[in-house]
Amino acid sequence: MSGPLLNITIPVFNRYHLTQKTLLALRKTVPGIPFVVTVVDNGSASDLRERLVNLRQDGLIDNLFLLPRNMGISCACNIGWRAVDAPYYMKLDNDMVATTPHWLEHIFRLWSHGNPVSIIGPIFDQAKLTADPGTQHTTDGILGICQGNVPGGATIIPKTVSDIIGYWSEDYGLYGADDGDYGARLACAGVTQYCYDVNACFEHCGSFDNSEYEDTELNKNAEHARLFKEEDGGVGMFLLNYYLYNMCVRNWRVPLRYRIKDMDGYNLVLEEDPAYEPIKVALRRSKNLLDNLTAADRNDDMYSDTVVQRMKRIWSSCGQGCGD
Repeated sequence: MSGPLLNITIPVFNRYHLTQKTLLALRKTVPGIPFVVTVVDNGSASDLRERLVNLRQDGLIDNLFLLPRNMGISCACNIGWRAVDAPYYMKLDNDMVATTPHWLEHIFRLWSHGNPVSIIGPIFDQAKLTADPGTQHTTDGILGICQGNVPGGATIIPKTVSDIIGYWSEDYGLYGADDGDYGARLACAGVTQYCYDVNACFEHCGSFDNSEYEDTELNKNAEHARLFKEEDGGVGMFLLNYYLYNMCVRNWRVPLRYRIKDMDGYNLVLEEDPAYEPIKVALRRSKNLLDNLTAADRNDDMYSDTVVQRMKRIWSSCGQGCGD
């Protein structure tokens, strides 16, 4: 093969020592499956950005992109995803440390027992590995099935799937919706989500709470809460999109919000793509409609033919209807 099979993209926002630990562990991987390491920094402190440049110059990072500020995890991941043309893409969080040189081969062997048009990601809770019907006990371990969404911390997506579903949605804020939104779109499209025991491959060294970001603009808890319900009581963006996907109102292949305006060395300047403006309008109109129904205590009407058809007209008008 002339190029890499896998593009491992690591979105980075602070966590100096965990980031370094994640990268160093990758270089102990058995090179049976050719991969490249792509790092996208989301406006970290200057000492980490300088260290990333050093690691790129030393060859531990193959591709490095430095964003001027935190643009959200989906935006950073998409920059890295689109930078490398590879049959497989992997999102790896900067607190996931590989614990065996054979971790990548193990995942691909396990995955080979499933449907090739699928994705695979880690499960942190052992009970959830076998919770959903369809779990396979193979010679290479347990291949679980996830009916919701697999956590995005170490997830692999083949190009055959991204050609159907597209990239991570950039509709959201700084944190918390990338894997959930992608999982909702996969479920609507009938694409299987497999899962593996994270402990067989990785040590999760980070924290699930917000303690690592207390001195930054990122508040994971607040960001996550807003996905479901706004402070004014309106429907959150994730719930809005979940409704739109599941009612076959909005196309599962979502357009990107940001594009590269300029590049100087490792430094990128991004801008909002003007083509995204109709999406913002459609989201706003859809949200206003659902918020008004909620405020009038008419939640049941959200699923009425009248509301669904009105929503479909909104999204067809911007070329993002289900049939577009």
